[in-house]
Amino acid sequence: MLGHSQIAHYLLSLGLLKPRAVVEDGLTVVDASRRNCVFIATTRSGPTYVVKQAGPRSALTLKHEAAVLRMLADAPELAGQVPAVVHEDHDMALLVLRSPGGGRDWREHHKAGRFPVAPARALGRDLATLHRHSPDGIGDQPADGERMWALQFDEPPLELIRDLSAGAQDLVARLQANAPMMDRLTELREHDHQDVFVHGDLRWDNCLAIAAGGSGRRTQTLLIDWELAGRGEAALDVGTVFAEYLSAWVGSIPIVEVATPGRLLSLARYPLRRMQPAIDAFWSAYRATSPAPPALGRVLELAAVRLLNTAVERAQVLAAPSAHLVMLLQLAENVLREPETAAHTLLGLRG
Repeated sequence: MLGHSQIAHYLLSLGLLKPRAVVEDGLTVVDASRRNCVFIATTRSGPTYVVKQAGPRSALTLKHEAAVLRMLADAPELAGQVPAVVHEDHDMALLVLRSPGGGRDWREHHKAGRFPVAPARALGRDLATLHRHSPDGIGDQPADGERMWALQFDEPPLELIRDLSAGAQDLVARLQANAPMMDRLTELREHDHQDVFVHGDLRWDNCLAIAAGGSGRRTQTLLIDWELAGRGEAALDVGTVFAEYLSAWVGSIPIVEVATPGRLLSLARYPLRRMQPAIDAFWSAYRATSPAPPALGRVLELAAVRLLNTAVERAQVLAAPSAHLVMLLQLAENVLREPETAAHTLLGLRG
């Protein structure tokens, strides 16, 4: 496995970097590992290179991602919206991707409390374009259970429970004690409607705001991390985007006590009213571009499932769930109870 100190040498050996970039152009290498070993190499003026290396259990995920990106590279309408595969080493289970320099993930882009409309509108258009592609022809594809594993919380597989921290297990136990929630998750799991090609993991970390052409404004979006891409339900991708806005809102509320998590909603640093223009721009652009957009109620149902995923993922580093994570569970329950009402009252959307 390549280490942090070896990335520059490896890119130099491939001819992707020049010595001048290391010496004069401020080369920086950041460890962004999650499912796989991931390093991001950037310079002040050049493109960004991502070096991804898989362990023995996840080598097929990188092979799948490379196949997906090569397929999308042949789609002119998505030009510049996905990374380019510049090197693949099957023996090392390693993949090198290139994307435009200066990109900033949406979580960082929104940190100052600004939620620009232009990138959200671009994401809506790009996502609808992606959903028009056929999911066939790229070999083995991830199952929805890998993308929406919260649907399995009524009878979670042993390997999932074994890998959960004490804080995450606490959240799952709270869900399992809620019989109406378990019934709703079972209903959603039995609704099998895999109809389009989906990204499968559209969290803000995987959306980069980039500049269009020679502009200095980041008005376009580049989508990264395609390991879970494949046949799926369009509402999953759209719902994940909505869930990210809702999660950012909850995370900005100064919750003091677990017992009363909603008492200080009015003091949120990122109020929903500030996000709603971007949310509306995303949804309007998606609906205008998609030949068959999913029903908004179904989108909100899968947004709620994504909120459950998010809560458990964030609890993985905790010994006990925080008040914010408990509120995410409550929010997911409320959205599942009345998805159409949630679309209007929380997101400001209709139809």
